[in-house]
Amino acid sequence: MLEQLREVAGTGGPAASLANELLVLHEQYQSGELSKEEYQYLVEQVAQVRAAQELSTDEQAMRFIVTAASAIMMVV
Repeated sequence: MLEQLREVAGTGGPAASLANELLVLHEQYQSGELSKEEYQYLVEQVAQVRAAQELSTDEQAMRFIVTAASAIMMVV
C-alpha cells in the first residue's frame, strides 16, 4: 500500500496531497516522532475529515485514501 501511496503522491492534485500526508505520517511514526496513538489519530483525521472535505467530488480517490489509511494503520 505504501508503494501505491507513493505513486498517487506523485500525480498532483488533492488526492496526491493526502497520499503524501499519509506517507509523511507513516515515516514520522516509523522514526519515533509520533506515538502510536498520535499516528492513529492523525491518519484517521486524514481519512475521515480531510478526504471528505477535499475529495467530495472524487469518490474513487476518496475511497482510495480511506482504504490506504486503514491499511497503513493495520501495520502498527
